[in-house]
Amino acid sequence: MKPLRFVLAVPRRAANLAMPSIVETPEQVCTAVPALWCDSETPWHFANGRCCVIGIAFSRGTFRRVSSVVEPVPDRATAGATARYLVTKFWGGYFAIIEDHSNGHIGLLVDPSGLLPVYHLTTPDHDLYASDPCLFARSGMPEPPVSYLALHAHLLKPELRRRVTCLEGVDELAPGVLHFPGMPEGPPQAIWHATDFLPSGEILDFEEYADQLKGLSTAVIHCWSESLGKASVAASGGVDSSLICAALAHAEQRFDCVTLATLDPTGDERIYARRVADWFKVRCAERVYDPALYDPNRSASEGLPRPARRSFQQVLDTLLLDAMTELGASTIYDGNGGDNLFCFLHSSAPVVDRLAAEGLGAGACRTLVDMCRITGCSIPSMGAAAFRRYSRKRRKETWRDDTSLLVPQTGKVSTEALVPWLSNAPQAVSGKRDHLALIMRAQNHIHGLSAGLPRFSPLASQPLVEFCLGVPTWIWASGGKNRALARAAFADCLPRSVLARTSKAGPDSFVRQAFARNRAAIGERLLDGLLAANGLIDRKALETALRTDETDDDSRFGRVLDLLEAENWARSWIG
Repeated sequence: MKPLRFVLAVPRRAANLAMPSIVETPEQVCTAVPALWCDSETPWHFANGRCCVIGIAFSRGTFRRVSSVVEPVPDRATAGATARYLVTKFWGGYFAIIEDHSNGHIGLLVDPSGLLPVYHLTTPDHDLYASDPCLFARSGMPEPPVSYLALHAHLLKPELRRRVTCLEGVDELAPGVLHFPGMPEGPPQAIWHATDFLPSGEILDFEEYADQLKGLSTAVIHCWSESLGKASVAASGGVDSSLICAALAHAEQRFDCVTLATLDPTGDERIYARRVADWFKVRCAERVYDPALYDPNRSASEGLPRPARRSFQQVLDTLLLDAMTELGASTIYDGNGGDNLFCFLHSSAPVVDRLAAEGLGAGACRTLVDMCRITGCSIPSMGAAAFRRYSRKRRKETWRDDTSLLVPQTGKVSTEALVPWLSNAPQAVSGKRDHLALIMRAQNHIHGLSAGLPRFSPLASQPLVEFCLGVPTWIWASGGKNRALARAAFADCLPRSVLARTSKAGPDSFVRQAFARNRAAIGERLLDGLLAANGLIDRKALETALRTDETDDDSRFGRVLDLLEAENWARSWIG
């Protein structure tokens, strides 16, 4: 899978903005008229001369890739009408440049999935839009400097993807929103609303939802597989990656598996990954995390506009790419975002949602017991939690600050989320509000079409997000199993031992070993680094955290490594 690369330049002082001309190099985009450069392997096409679609689009009707988007709208349609047509009739990972006959300008739309992120830089003469912030420099602009104020804000809420990035002057276009360059009086226009897909009307039986999820997952994965080539699935034997394997097999697409394990049993899931691979009669390449591979001077987020990836992922990338080469695959699919999409809630929210929908009855009691099984909570405790939640007039927001090891900042930076889903969600929608927040929390961990690595997160696709938002929260907890619907969707296509898993392993022991092995180098790099020099780090607190025993549960080694990733990311942007 080759990353999609493009840059669009729009002059700021033009009275009218026509559709862009196509240029041969990024260095040619900054002219007196809108101009677009696309890499030779980046698909793009004009539709009726009024809309340029960059990226990959599939038909909602046929679930087949389209080479041309034909708009059944009037010749003098507004950009809003065309954008609504696109998000209703198509899905995928695309960026659309749309002519608006009502005002002589153009509108810009990132598809609702955000699988093709687009970044924006304003200069005195142009608005630049690119799939890769590194392309701004190739367009003749200075390399964007690091914004330490924004970096501090990111470290406070690392799971919140903001409109503002950690590069000075660079923001990200909100997916599903129509933007109008050169029109400060024309605010962005929301085209796609996540809240439009929340449960309403008739609630289906569990089996009907499971059948629909199976069919939709198969169709979505089939589309991506035909477009991105032979896949290797990063398989753990868990629900999310196993669902991707089952969908690929059901769609009759070729794939293999790759699994990573720690040296100790706590992070070794190879037995489950082997069962999945054996079940589908595919190969399974195995790799082991080696602390010696960890480089404390390297960023896993290099080239990205924020240090959103975890420091240890540099090793994961190396191992996955090596396995992918062995298997002859072009793309690695991961299950990132699956817990979030499949509504893995660990609270009384599903109980309260069912009470609100059906009243106190057998159904609410069943969900109460289900959530006790999932959380390990007693029935009286869960009942009390449900009562408190049900009585609460207003839901508290879920984005808490992590101030550990940081110095307070007095400067202001925008805290606007990339997607305004929670601000649009009714307060009364208790569990679904939490579901929206869960999906938002995954946005920094999704691998899309413009990432530098050939990794892809298909579960973030628009049709799956819309479907899962429409399923009531208590359905996902049926039978006392988390993500029950995802398990049931392919229950006849997976080994029982895999379907029954309710816990998962992780690379925690490897990360602890990597920290211990490089403790001195990490301390030196942070205490004498850019974050410290720019007043972000509490040096005394950091020195204490560096001395703690990494095997203790209350050790701050994870937070230290997050700061190290931010440090290495910042250094990567200054050469």
